[in-house]
This record gives sequence, structure tokens and C-alpha cells, in this order.
Amino acid sequence: MNKTFLFFIAKISITAWIVSILVNTIDFEHVGAALQKVIYSYVGIAVVLSSLAIGSTAYRWRLIISCNQDTISSWHAFYHTMVGAFLNQCLPSSIGGDVYRGFMLKQNGLSTSSALGSTLIDRLYGLSSFAVLAALGCLFEWKILMTTFLGEIMLLTVSLIFAGLGGLLSLRYIGAYLPSILSPFVTLSKAVWATFSQGKKTIQILAVSLGTALCIIAGAKMLALSINLDLSLSQAFIAIPLASLVSAIPLSFAGWGLREGAMVVILSAYGISKEDALTLSLLFGITQMLASLPGLVLWCFSHQSQKALKSANSTS
Repeated sequence: MNKTFLFFIAKISITAWIVSILVNTIDFEHVGAALQKVIYSYVGIAVVLSSLAIGSTAYRWRLIISCNQDTISSWHAFYHTMVGAFLNQCLPSSIGGDVYRGFMLKQNGLSTSSALGSTLIDRLYGLSSFAVLAALGCLFEWKILMTTFLGEIMLLTVSLIFAGLGGLLSLRYIGAYLPSILSPFVTLSKAVWATFSQGKKTIQILAVSLGTALCIIAGAKMLALSINLDLSLSQAFIAIPLASLVSAIPLSFAGWGLREGAMVVILSAYGISKEDALTLSLLFGITQMLASLPGLVLWCFSHQSQKALKSANSTS
């Protein structure tokens, strides 16, 4: 039997297992009642903020590509980022959209290293901006962190992220001493360093990265308000990055189940009930899907869109 199919079945099974645990431990009547009382204007704001995050990701991706002497049009970057966002929501892996973006860059003339590298670097900037905001949230939530399990989780997570990034950046200087099998990582390290030496463009990448993360977290805050949940912005700075990081682990279908379980565990440290935490997580996932729906439209009309892409590239 095909290994890919078996892996797909395994992800579905893990998602079902996590959902079954939630079903057996959570009062879904409470969740249903909370969903019926949702203030939809706040949900609408959250969808808008998520859409802005996708748009700013496209802009950041284009800047990163240009740092390594490659160019794509603004429409090209937006089109593939939007389709990628939709694919992240409907494919078994929450990084399927990144694979798609890299593949399409390759199809449109970029080298393999540039196509894959720019997409990975874009993801790294997103991860780093979440880590920075999470660290900032720790300054305001220090008391909670020191008296609950959340402190150990945050310390480990942030440390691993920055240690990993530091290790990647160091490869630029020790690449000559490493075996050839690690050369793709050395190339990636050099490409990351290239984004640090662009002056104004570097500042734009950093600013857009933080702005993107802030949009996502602010959207979660709006969703909390929509169900009258007392979740401060500093608490969201910690909860949303952690839950998003967990959902990116390729063990469930598009991160569903993993994100909900993580949100229930994380928010319990703030005294938030499992039912309210699950409701918030479900709304968060739904708004992400709604924000990515334009990607489905672009996907359905891909033939016309490809013509627009070629036209945009020829005039850029």
C-alpha cells in the first residue's frame, strides 16, 4: 500500500483520536450555547484581520525573494500566497500551501534553491515574529508563567526556536567544514543572511513580519470578545503562537484537533474553562478558513488567473 496514503490515514486517525478525547471531556452543550451567542461583528473583524495577514505575508514573501536577486510581480506573490493559504486549510498538512508556493515559483522560472529557500525563509520570519511577541507577552504574564506549567513550556519553546535559528545562521560561517549532505542548509543560511543586509528592505521585512503576527493575534482577541471571554492581549500573545506552533506539527489533518487540544491546555493556565477554550479555537479555525476562501476562487479560475500572472510578469 502507498506510504503517502498510509500517512494520510494516520493523520486522519490522530485527528479523530484527539477529537474523541475532547468529546469525552468537554460539555458540548456549553460550547453550542456559546456559539449561538457569538457577536458576529467581532468575527467579521477577525476575518478581515486574517485576510490582512495573508496579504502582508504575500508582500513579505516578495521582499524576501527580491533579497536574493530574483523578482516576481505583486500579483504573482498575492495569487500564490492566497491559494497557499487555502491549501493550508484543506490539505492534510498545515504546510501544504508552502510546498505549493515553492513549486509554483519553480514553475515560473526561479531556481530550485530560490523557490524552496524563499518559502522556508518566509515561514521562518513568521515563526520568529510569533516568538518575539510571545517573549513580549511573557513580560506581562510573568506571575502566571512562574506559578503554572505554562512557564516551562514557554521557556522550552522560545529557547528551541531561537537556538534553531541561531544554529541555522551559524552554518554560513562553518559551511566549509561540514559534509556535502548539509550543503542545502548552508545555502539556506546564506539566503537568510542576505535578507539581513538590505537596509530599508530588511526593516520592511521585519516590520511586516511583526504586523502579520499582530493581525493574527488581534483577530484572536476579537474572537474572544465575540464570546465574552476574558482573554487579555498579553495572554493572547502567548496562547496563539503556542497553539499555532502545535497545529503546524504534521500529525493531524490541517492542524485540526492539535490546535484545539493545545488551546484547551494552554488557556487552562489562565483559569479559562475547556469549553470556552475550545469555542475560541473553533472560531479561530473557522475565521482562518473564511479568510482563505478567495484562494479557492483563484484556484477554480486558475486558467484565467495564469493569463493574468503572465501579463503581470511581462510588465513588471
